[in-house]
Amino acid sequence: MATSKLSIAIIGAGMGGLAVAATLRRAGITVHVYEQAPRFARIGAGIQMMPNSMKVLRGIGVEEKLRQKSFQPYSHLNREGDTGKVMRELPMPESLFGAPYLCMHRADLHDALLSALPEDLIHLDKKLVGLEQSAEEVTMIFADGTQARADAVIGADGVHSVVRDIIIGPDAPIHKGRIAYRAVFPSTLLNGGGIGPSRTRLIVSPPPAT
Repeated sequence: MATSKLSIAIIGAGMGGLAVAATLRRAGITVHVYEQAPRFARIGAGIQMMPNSMKVLRGIGVEEKLRQKSFQPYSHLNREGDTGKVMRELPMPESLFGAPYLCMHRADLHDALLSALPEDLIHLDKKLVGLEQSAEEVTMIFADGTQARADAVIGADGVHSVVRDIIIGPDAPIHKGRIAYRAVFPSTLLNGGGIGPSRTRLIVSPPPAT
């Protein structure tokens, strides 16, 4: 007797949700992704993909697409923010790890992951408001009054996860006191200069307490 194909619903079409959807499809599982935003926009700034991460993206089939829009540094540098002194350098040659170390705009990574999925599997403007589980399936209830069903649901809806709130109750993020400032500037501001062979992080120590 033939068995039905396993179906998985993913809540959230960010990088995590799209990556797991593409991976599950390659395993032969039916997936649908539900995203609360009505459309995708070019948001965010720089993001780095270490060699092990790139091996995962290679398996999904988007490595070459990312190479076309990424900077491939030789190493990762930590520098003091006020003096520029090198605190640590970690070489990341592709020849050593078997995959590249790439730095890219977050939107380019998102676009690459999106290209690995057929358009009809991505459902926009679907804000989850409820989950109902039975012995056979899970029913998703959306703010627009529609419903969808799947054998299982994966929550990939970020730090303010509705799925998590439904399953374990309301929760709030805990601020650990660490802040990273990110921005995007046009390369013309370099006046023809290069950015060097390394990805550099500037570390600024907080002033001493008075």
